Amino acid sequence: MAAASAAAAPIPIRPVPGEAFFGQVLAVGPAAGVEATVSSRGVTRRVPMAGGIARAQVSGPVGLRGATVVMRAASGAAVARRSTTGAYLLPRSGQVAVPGSRRDRRLEAALSRIAGAHGGVNAIWVQKLWNGRAAGYNADAEFPAASLVKLPLAVGAVMRMGSRPWQHRSWPDVVEVLRRSDDKAANRLVDAVGSGCTSGPDAAAADGLRRLGARQSTYPGCYLIEDELQPRLPSGGVASSPMWSNRYTTARDMGRMLFALQSAVVPTPAGRRQTGIDPLRARLVLGLLLTADQVGANASLFSGGLPAGTPVAEKNGWRKQEQHGAAIAYTSRGPIIMVVLTQRSGEADLADARAIGSEVARAATRG
Repeated sequence: MAAASAAAAPIPIRPVPGEAFFGQVLAVGPAAGVEATVSSRGVTRRVPMAGGIARAQVSGPVGLRGATVVMRAASGAAVARRSTTGAYLLPRSGQVAVPGSRRDRRLEAALSRIAGAHGGVNAIWVQKLWNGRAAGYNADAEFPAASLVKLPLAVGAVMRMGSRPWQHRSWPDVVEVLRRSDDKAANRLVDAVGSGCTSGPDAAAADGLRRLGARQSTYPGCYLIEDELQPRLPSGGVASSPMWSNRYTTARDMGRMLFALQSAVVPTPAGRRQTGIDPLRARLVLGLLLTADQVGANASLFSGGLPAGTPVAEKNGWRKQEQHGAAIAYTSRGPIIMVVLTQRSGEADLADARAIGSEVARAATRG
């Protein structure tokens, strides 16, 4: 009974560590509290309390920050203190998700020029979430997805971890999957909360694909870990092609999934209906994407074309011949979804993919 009561207890303060938020701070304390002092990055505000709850709006530079709430009784005595660290503040302009129902022909022409100026096979999708304008180039072409579809795996896994997923034993693997695109962590998630690496298509990943509205993306099974001595020995029989090579996505489908995530983050009524994802879990996933390790092959494809300091929630993927990026950039005007998929006949070209991504970001933020 005590465990059940603890599980049902309210979260003492929101945002929780790692959560993306738009400035709203909510703290729960004793009924005796009548006023609270809310501090964040040296800025202090006093707010009234009602029913033991303090609400405040913090502002300032975007990025990682903490907040402290001190609650006081009518006598002025402190009755409770709540604090949080490592939350990610986004601009209030980012709290919008207008469906992409308006075709932007000028942007479409610009994307075509960008793709044509680079070699290989490229696909691009751009969607402005404050006005619903969208454009694509080769957006429905299927590409090997590499690690892009770890996003729906993470979403499906988080939805199996209860209302406080950061307390689940497999939460560190979610962190590794979204921040570092770790294949072994992805496979551990499949074994821990999915249907297991020996089962073929994973149930947790399939649930994430469904919730995010994917139509052309696949997650056929666990990743091949190439540094193992004998990876994934077959059980017998003849296979025409390795199962792990059938992992596909499209630029439009990645855009569709990012929009679904943003709709759950905001949240919008339609986003809640489709995804069934509560804002807290959606914002935790978004927070991990915002703090991904953008280094090496995991470097952002888009940051070079955005104003300095623009928050970018990005999932990247790469294979021998492919280099991909899918992101939500939280610009001053509002969020923009940008997806770039590239394939080369020889080796993948990270520098060229970043050049394409930077050009796409400049085109998307122009006008």
